[in-house]
Amino acid sequence: MSDSTAAVSQARLAQLAGVARAAVTQWRNRHADFPAPIDAGGDLRLADVITWLDTRPVPANRREPDEAAGVTYGGRVRRQLRAAEEPARDRVKELGALSTEFGGRVFWAEYLYLLLCLTFLRLYDHDRWSQLMHSVPPNGDPIMAQRLLRRVVALADESLAAPDVLRASDAPPSRLRPRAFEPIRKVIALVAGLGPADFARLRAAYLRQVSISGEVISTPEGVARTMVALLAGTPVDRGVLIYDPFARFGELPAEFIRAAGDLAAAAGDTPDTVLVRAEHPDAGELRLAGMWLMASGTPAELAVTPAPTPAGATFVLTNPPFGKHVEDKWLRHCVDSLTEEGRAVVLMPYSAGFAGKATMRRELVDQGALIAVVALPARMFSNTRVGVCIWLLRRPTRRPAAVRFVDARHRGRARGLHVELDATDVASIVAAVTAENQPEFSVLATHEYIQARGYSLHPPEYQDGMFTRSLADVARAELEALSTDVELPSYTTGGGWSGRPLNELCHVRNGVSHRSLTAAVARAGTAGVIVPVVHPRHLRSGIIEAVDAPMADAASLEQYRLRTGDVLWVRTGAMGQAALVGEPESGWLPHTNLLRLCVIDPEVLDPAYLLAFLLEPAVLARIRERSIRSVTTSISKGVLGELVMPLPPLAAQREILAAVTALDDHAASLQRRLNAVRAARSVLGQHLIDGTVVLTGRQTL
Repeated sequence: MSDSTAAVSQARLAQLAGVARAAVTQWRNRHADFPAPIDAGGDLRLADVITWLDTRPVPANRREPDEAAGVTYGGRVRRQLRAAEEPARDRVKELGALSTEFGGRVFWAEYLYLLLCLTFLRLYDHDRWSQLMHSVPPNGDPIMAQRLLRRVVALADESLAAPDVLRASDAPPSRLRPRAFEPIRKVIALVAGLGPADFARLRAAYLRQVSISGEVISTPEGVARTMVALLAGTPVDRGVLIYDPFARFGELPAEFIRAAGDLAAAAGDTPDTVLVRAEHPDAGELRLAGMWLMASGTPAELAVTPAPTPAGATFVLTNPPFGKHVEDKWLRHCVDSLTEEGRAVVLMPYSAGFAGKATMRRELVDQGALIAVVALPARMFSNTRVGVCIWLLRRPTRRPAAVRFVDARHRGRARGLHVELDATDVASIVAAVTAENQPEFSVLATHEYIQARGYSLHPPEYQDGMFTRSLADVARAELEALSTDVELPSYTTGGGWSGRPLNELCHVRNGVSHRSLTAAVARAGTAGVIVPVVHPRHLRSGIIEAVDAPMADAASLEQYRLRTGDVLWVRTGAMGQAALVGEPESGWLPHTNLLRLCVIDPEVLDPAYLLAFLLEPAVLARIRERSIRSVTTSISKGVLGELVMPLPPLAAQREILAAVTALDDHAASLQRRLNAVRAARSVLGQHLIDGTVVLTGRQTL
């Protein structure tokens, strides 16, 4: 039906073009150059009609979801005809099979990159696609094929208006080694039949492939949608500038563009223009970001090197790299890049809220630049377990302001090994940030309270009842509810103890390094100062039980030797075990996986009180939230040292210890009695049932 002599009825033409029958009548009556019927029934020559329809772009409001900007009715008809002729054909799968001609699985990522560049030109730059088609010779050799690959990337860079920024010579496709020229011709012919949905499919395949190594990270869709949704309701001017200083693959600006209509409607204003500036030090990723943004409907200004801070962005949206203490630099850059009324939404690791010096955190809070912090579920990313938070920022107001903390770690649903957020999750998180009535996982913390917490900005710490200081009447009500079953010591309510970070009260030190400890154990059978080594397994219920402790030579490890009153903490794996070093363990060595807390002044902090604090369930939960999750869970001495501890006077510490010890002793006594009753029930029950014991009188319980 697609040959040059095929005829088509006007009704069938309307069906193929996706228009009403009346539209074809209007084309025929209003346009003198519309092809004339070829018979008395009004049928039209198909080839002539398609050529005429190639001059008729499909209006934006009439395009199908998988149709690119600039598509014509002629292109739509061709696609419908191809679908009718080849209903089961999967061109993307056919393209995958051709990868063997370009190096196979070894160069799979580079091959997918080439397909993305070709498909981008095919769908979003018809002129350059035509240039490429006309420049393909009928035959050639592998050298000519490599030149053509570079030509494809160069045309993409021209289309992105960034040929001086991006270099086709070192783009991923330049590493391909085609075996012959003909396969590239086949690839181009297959790409000619792809649509926007295929472009998205190829992009997803590429992101999956490059994420396997863990070196390249893309922002998950649920995270991107949440970040953009947090900007809803922000007033905008007639022109909007979106700035991403570490654009990765363009996910965040593209998501803003996708949601721009909803965002404008929520804000009650529609921007005339949306401009995007995207930066990334890797030209390969930046090129893909530019192509994805172009496919989303908005070309971007691309830059490999950061420009001087463009203090004029309406919105900053970014997922910058983590680690090496760069988080403060990114936060400052994002805030400095905003207009006076602008907003920044920045993805940060959990640790940015509490690790390292609090200088930047203090500045953001004291200057009123921080609006909210949202803790997202762990395992949001497919190739890393690092937990992340969303920070919502503005230009400094020069006045301290309350900060909204949202703990959304338990939202989302597991999909394989990672967690995804759906539309309901996104809506609940946005409501938790913006609603005046606080949802259960949202807390508005005052400047004074954040200051008292040492400028920790980790949301879970503000959800914990122990650290949110219940009102006196609430505390009393909780205790009175317990007093009906438990005899409590006499008490009155108070205003709460002031807090100090542990590193002001203790020296927090690492255990012996693995290499040094291994050498010391090896020397134990020869000579030196031979002492036991305390392992994590030896910490039991606050004391050290180390009958099976290995021996080591401590002669060269004096600085690691334990002292009476030190507190040991398991720093890796199943954290939560702690113990107080007693006289018998003085001089022993701590294992590599232990942290050692040495109280600086016992007249200020009783080591036993420190141990009791660390073993409180709420404190354990707080420490675990500060841990770094990778293959194993661990916490550094710096992070543990920044934990703020409520500190009563020494006399009050000892009174508290006596009170909780009395309850512990009572619980132990009850447990012993319960164990005895259970043992009696088992033994007595057995003998009663088998008749070796006979009851002699009426039993009372």
